[in-house]
Amino acid sequence: MSPSRQVNPTTGIAPTEDVVRALRDAFGDLPIEELSVLQGGRSGATLFAFVVQGERYVLRRPDPARPMHRARSELQIACTRIAAARGIAPALRHVDAGTGITIEAKIDGAPFRRGTPGATERIAQALRLLHEGPSFPSSKMTTNDLVRHFDGEVRARATNGAGLPGSLVHAVFEVSRATARFAETAPCHNDLNPGNILDASGRIYFIDWDTACAGDPFIDLAQLGVFSFSTPEARAELLEAYLGRTPSESERARSTLARVLALAFYTAAFISSTVAAGGSLDMEVTPLPLPELLPKLGRGEAGPALVAASLHREMQAEQALETFAAAMHLFG
Repeated sequence: MSPSRQVNPTTGIAPTEDVVRALRDAFGDLPIEELSVLQGGRSGATLFAFVVQGERYVLRRPDPARPMHRARSELQIACTRIAAARGIAPALRHVDAGTGITIEAKIDGAPFRRGTPGATERIAQALRLLHEGPSFPSSKMTTNDLVRHFDGEVRARATNGAGLPGSLVHAVFEVSRATARFAETAPCHNDLNPGNILDASGRIYFIDWDTACAGDPFIDLAQLGVFSFSTPEARAELLEAYLGRTPSESERARSTLARVLALAFYTAAFISSTVAAGGSLDMEVTPLPLPELLPKLGRGEAGPALVAASLHREMQAEQALETFAAAMHLFG
């Protein structure tokens, strides 16, 4: 079919006028085939997959109602362009700066799995390509601002008006203050969960650049460590592969503090998802150790409340370690 507002028979969703316009601007009257809606992430963007002349594409339409929509779209587009030029993001076919809509090549890859041969070296190389590349623009939202945003969302939706756990908010403010000197030292993705990493025939691509900006590269590493490199040994292997040498005391300390921030970020995100879906803000749910949680999460058997509680407990456990106290002393 040519670009039109035809309803998708599977999803019942019709492309909006701005999506139809973007498709026409990018492909003219060429037939748009196999149009379907993909599951989006936390950003609220709508994703369409489709085929044109045998080539697969993804159209991303950000939610125009989200806070700071225009500024966030401009930042996301700028970062995606740079990353695509580095070969670590899908190639952009079309950009509509006014709406923030982008059309990019669809990568036929699988979500990243650490157990595949050479996976640690491939992801470390892709991270170096990102972090050593051209600068990303700065974000207008600091880590503390992001936590306040999550807290406000949760308070607005929770039936009892409760926000994020005070221990989480305090941890973010405390660690962010200690690591402020590293806050904008490299171009960063800032949401490296397994769903945003594709392994395509041995090549790593990062997708969904909604939170990308100038940042702390150790946050990217730490986010990988939450879901993909979940044991201390695996995280140590990743850090050494990324650096290409034995880490210094300072680098180990940065890794320790970044892990607390990464765990706090994903805890806040899953709490927000819990209340957005109508669930109660019940951090009393019995948490699971990460080795038990992650397989259940991968099978879709762990709800957001359980994930949030488990990550929150892991964050608190990290803060109780002597290595955390030593890292705070080193940078505090």
